[in-house]
Amino acid sequence: DGEKIVVTQASTAGSTMFVKVAALALLLAPASGFSFGKAPAKKAAAATTNADGTVATPLRWKPAFGDYAALEARQAARAEKKAAVKDGLVPTPLKFQFAFGKPEALAARRAERLAKWEWSDSFLARARPDLNNYGAGEFYDDGLTTLERNQIAAGKEAYLTGGAKLRLKVLRGEI
Repeated sequence: DGEKIVVTQASTAGSTMFVKVAALALLLAPASGFSFGKAPAKKAAAATTNADGTVATPLRWKPAFGDYAALEARQAARAEKKAAVKDGLVPTPLKFQFAFGKPEALAARRAERLAKWEWSDSFLARARPDLNNYGAGEFYDDGLTTLERNQIAAGKEAYLTGGAKLRLKVLRGEI
């Protein structure tokens, strides 16, 4: 009895393995006829050989001296390829372009630079307490700082130098 069981189990295991392999072969056989998006392999162009055994140069590598149609075709192909590459690029802003010989880029940069330093009375008089600017007050064109003006008003000559000291002496009538 023990031998029959072993033989039966071995034949069952072998037959299930055979069934699995056969099923796999049946599933894969029809699939081999499909390309799944892969392009069919192109045949290599046969190189033409001359009588002396040398290989002829392809036309695209030959010079086109005097063949203006070929020259124009090559130039058009180069221009088309260059344009296709440029279309894929992000344009460089004027701020980062090399500006030598480009007056529009230079003018734009100059206008931007000058706009930063453009001061107006309304800008100066605007109070910004959050930035410690409580309003400009009155403007003087004497070249003295607010600290120097305060020290002149308080009569503190020892803390003044240069033009501020002269201003104090003029106000006192010493000069």
